[in-house]
Amino acid sequence: MIIGTAGHVDHGKSALVRALTGTEPDRWEEERRRGMTLDLGFARLRFDDGVEAGIVDVPGHERFVHNMLAGATGMDVLLLVVAANEGPRPQTFEHLAILSLLAVPAAIVVLTKVDLIDEDELAAVRADVRLAVAGTVAAGAPVVPVSAVTGAGLGELRAQIHAALAGLPPRAQHAPAYLPVDRAFTMTGHGTIVTDERSRSTTCAPPPSAEHVRSLLPTPSTR
Repeated sequence: MIIGTAGHVDHGKSALVRALTGTEPDRWEEERRRGMTLDLGFARLRFDDGVEAGIVDVPGHERFVHNMLAGATGMDVLLLVVAANEGPRPQTFEHLAILSLLAVPAAIVVLTKVDLIDEDELAAVRADVRLAVAGTVAAGAPVVPVSAVTGAGLGELRAQIHAALAGLPPRAQHAPAYLPVDRAFTMTGHGTIVTDERSRSTTCAPPPSAEHVRSLLPTPSTR
């Protein structure tokens, strides 16, 4: 199962992933130097009862929407991240439009940076967000205020994510396997290798005509 972030640049998507998982999703030195996500980031979220999911963190800047599109494919649960001190912004709406076309099955709206506002401002941004998500895949979604700095609201968010994952319909046992590739590289002695999470089906085997598929390996427990 795949959880995906979405939202405007600098609204706290990567900080949220770090707070939830303890994993740094920004993989490149340039991203860390600039303090801005440029490419897809990945983490894994685990719960005490054994439920787990991969997280795809997408860039929010309009110049990198092509990378966002690559990460949006295959999302099961959307975390629409909106900074509470700014409210919905252009890429909030752009990402929502994309994910509505992709018909993501479940959504949660996450209001980040609530440590920077007061209760009246929080009530106002809640109302703004409700208007922004009307008619989209996030319409009627739970709205969870959080702070990656203080940890406020993270427990409630984890509970909402767990409920969303538990409520997803089971994948078809014999549907065609679908693999949205997040990485492709070559390794000496092995050739070209592609990686990502399997989607749409619970079984995956090369068809008889796949003469150039050497092997299929399970996703490791950590990335």
